[in-house]
Amino acid sequence: MNLIFELTNEQRKYLGLNPVEEHWELVKFDDNIYHYFEGDTIKKEITVSENYYHESELNEKTAENRTMILPKTKRGKIKKFNYTAVQSFSPFGTYFTFSTAQVIIANYTTQRTYYSESFPENENITIDKLKKWLDKWIEETTEEDLKEIEEFKNTKRKHCKFKEGDFFAFKLSRREWGFGRILLDVAKLHKDENFKKNKNYGLAHLMGKPLIIKVYHNISDTKNIDLEELSRCHALPPQAVMDNIFYYGEAVILGNLPLRPEENDMFISVSESISATDPDIAYLQYGLIYKEIPLSDYLKLIKELNIGPQTLRREGIGFVIDTYKLKECIEAKSNSPFWEKYNKKNVPDLKNPDHIELKRKVFKAFGLDADKSYEENLKEAKFKDELEKGYADMKAGRTKNVNEVFADIRKDYGL
Repeated sequence: MNLIFELTNEQRKYLGLNPVEEHWELVKFDDNIYHYFEGDTIKKEITVSENYYHESELNEKTAENRTMILPKTKRGKIKKFNYTAVQSFSPFGTYFTFSTAQVIIANYTTQRTYYSESFPENENITIDKLKKWLDKWIEETTEEDLKEIEEFKNTKRKHCKFKEGDFFAFKLSRREWGFGRILLDVAKLHKDENFKKNKNYGLAHLMGKPLIIKVYHNISDTKNIDLEELSRCHALPPQAVMDNIFYYGEAVILGNLPLRPEENDMFISVSESISATDPDIAYLQYGLIYKEIPLSDYLKLIKELNIGPQTLRREGIGFVIDTYKLKECIEAKSNSPFWEKYNKKNVPDLKNPDHIELKRKVFKAFGLDADKSYEENLKEAKFKDELEKGYADMKAGRTKNVNEVFADIRKDYGL
């Protein structure tokens, strides 16, 4: 049986895939999907087309002349071997994917990625491109790389701990490491009863178990680096990312230092409310700072600014760390190259220095100062919140007088 393309066992070795045994039988499922059988057990699945290739390991047992899929547990039910059944297969171990968008070598079992490479949007990607990519990959692979790939293939899933202030390293390419810092554990905040009470819509809307991180302007061929020195590097704008790469150990924790005020920074999200139970407000979320204004005031503001009600909303999140134009930013000693993707789409972001006047107008409407740092605004916001709480306590008779209110607040905030 001839496929458009199939990896050889020699190529599989360099990708961390299991070899095809001589006694296995290749069976066509449809025009693009093929399965390798060992007796009545499906051992491998290959999906291939003119510009796509995916190979993964399976252990799916069949019966009745390979027309039925047997359950994996006693409580499971036997299923017909059809497309729905194929979609429910449980691949394990290393898999390899080549598509028009990217190349990935990753592991279903450990939930970790060994290598990922994205292709330019307009590039013509075909199987011939895959063949050239494989030749280059194998040529550049050292004996040490082969040991590393084999270890990646056979390692077990692990769960790692991480916390705010942690420095981490992550693979940028096969030979390069990038570095970052965990600024805020949003999932941990969800456990605080005051988090939901205070709404915090801009953080609450983030999917999964979110972390706010920053990526430093630093690339190295080793992950051994001085953390104090790293902490003083410039960084890309802060971003939200799901915690998977930290939890499963793909991002390597290097150590921890307390976050200095000047190191702490957060993304800014401004929007009309999308809550059906709280529709008459607009909010600004700036890290731990949450501010509201009446929707009517917000609609007047955005009309004046000539923007939409969700133009400044920044609550996107993914599994992958955004390193767009990192090398260019390092060379320029500026984040200007990073902001190009927003400028091309004519999408303003309040973290972009080019939009400082827009930021000043929006911040003023929400009672913040655009010319002050995140930490300065946070300190003032907390002070105002405590002051309001103190006056409420005084009115309710829980505090004797205004002097006690100010004394407690000044002590807490060093004022």
